[in-house]
Amino acid sequence: MPLTIISQDAVQAYYKPSLSKALSMNKSPKELILKSLHILKRDLDAKIFEHTQVLKINDENKTVQCLAKGSCDEIPLSFELEYQSLILATGANPIKLPIKGAAGNLVSVNTLQDYGRFRDMIETKKRVLIIGAGFVGCEFASDLSGQGYQVSVVDRSSWPLQTVLPEEIGQEIKQALAQNGVNWNFETTIEKISKDGHRLSAQLSNASIIQADVIISAIGLQPNIHIASEAGLNTRKGIVINPYCQTSRDDIYALGDCVEYDGQPLPFIAPATLAAKALAKTLTGNKTPLVLPPQPVAIKIANCPTIICPPSSRQGTWQVKGSGQDLEAQYVSNTDELCGFALSGKKTSLKGDFLSRY
Repeated sequence: MPLTIISQDAVQAYYKPSLSKALSMNKSPKELILKSLHILKRDLDAKIFEHTQVLKINDENKTVQCLAKGSCDEIPLSFELEYQSLILATGANPIKLPIKGAAGNLVSVNTLQDYGRFRDMIETKKRVLIIGAGFVGCEFASDLSGQGYQVSVVDRSSWPLQTVLPEEIGQEIKQALAQNGVNWNFETTIEKISKDGHRLSAQLSNASIIQADVIISAIGLQPNIHIASEAGLNTRKGIVINPYCQTSRDDIYALGDCVEYDGQPLPFIAPATLAAKALAKTLTGNKTPLVLPPQPVAIKIANCPTIICPPSSRQGTWQVKGSGQDLEAQYVSNTDELCGFALSGKKTSLKGDFLSRY
C-alpha cells in the first residue's frame, strides 16, 4: 500500500521514553536516533515530508493542504496531497502554565528536538527546577539528580504521582530521590518567575523562593486536536474514535496521544503501538478492533523501581501490603473488583501475577 508521512518536525525514529533517562544512559540526543530519514524512507518504502505543516483537511475531495517550512527542490512551498485513507497521529502538546514571567523562561521536553535544546541549556549549569511530580517529572528528577544536578521539584499534590499511587509508595519514591539530593516542594505552586542575568528565581505560593538555572515544565500533555476540530471531526478531550480507530469521518482515522480511549487520553507507548497494529490490519482488509488490556507502566527511578497500572476507576480504595520499599498495592473498586495496582522495590516481580487477576 503506498504510504505518505507528513511531519512538522524532523523525521527521525527514536524511543520517546528514553528522553527522560538519556543522561543516565550516557546518550547524546544524536545517539538516541534509531533510524534516520534516509533509512526510514528505505525501510517503509514511503514518501516522507518533514518540516511540513498540514494547514487544512478537505474530506470532500480527500486532500490535505500542506506548507513546507524550509526550502526543498522536490516540493513547492505550498502543495496539496490526495489520500485514500488518512491517519491523524498529531500527538499532544505540553500544557502551558499561566505563570507570571513564564514566557521564555520555561522549557518543556516533548520531542527529540526539545531534548536537544534542553541538553544544550544544562551543559554548563547545575540547578534545575522541575514543575510537576508526575511520570515525566519524577523520571527527570531521577535522571538529573543521578548525574549530579541540583534538582528541586514543585507540585500542588502531597506526594509524587499522587493521582496514580497510594501515599505509602509515593513516600518511598520521595525518600529515595531525596537521598539523591532532590528537594521536594509539595502542596505549593509557582506564582512568579523572574530573571537576573542567567539566574532564574521562582516565587512559590508558600512565599519561599527557589533559585535555578533551568526550569522544566512537566505537568502533562494536552491532545493536539486543532487540525481535527478544524476539519469538523468529533473531538472532546481528544479526537473521538470508535473501536476501529475511525473518527467521525469514514476515511479518517486517529491514534496515539491525540485521541481519547474510552473517554480518556492515554499518553503512553503501549496504547499507540496496539492501535497502530490493529489499524494496519483494518486498512489492509482485515477489520480488527482495538483491544486495550491493562497497561502497566515502569517508572524509571534508579533507586526505587516502580510499576504502575493506573486505576481504571476513581470509585475505590488502595490496599497496601509490604514494608519499606517493597510494597504491593491494589486499587479495589466499590464493587470489590481489582481495577489498578502499583508495585515497588522487590514487589515489581509480581507484575505478571497481578495482570493474571484482571
